Amino acid sequence: MFNLTGFLKGIGIVLALFIFISFLLGLFNINQIALSLSILYVLCYVLNGVLAPIWNPETPYFASYLASISLTVINLLFAVFVFDVMVFADPAEINKGLVRNSAISLIVSFAVIQILNRKKELQND
Repeated sequence: MFNLTGFLKGIGIVLALFIFISFLLGLFNINQIALSLSILYVLCYVLNGVLAPIWNPETPYFASYLASISLTVINLLFAVFVFDVMVFADPAEINKGLVRNSAISLIVSFAVIQILNRKKELQND
């Protein structure tokens, strides 16, 4: 069964990491916007892929997918309402972002599940 508290914890930790890394990138005055966003997105969606199978062991892929879609929508809404960037003007970019972010989370979730299964097999032997 889907664990809502684990799902919300995972999103909360990812958002906290997003804010912390953003603060560090601003503190070190990294002006490469594309590099900064790439670092942020990869780290946050990889962490999402790691936390989803740990806190939702019965539905890890669904939790990873739902969390990555939720985080992407939060990022898009933040860009529109805080930075006044019209990200909804290009549907192809939105689609690319949703697919890329979901794929990163699901691939990492798959790897974490394989690692956890292998660890469980070794403990049983």
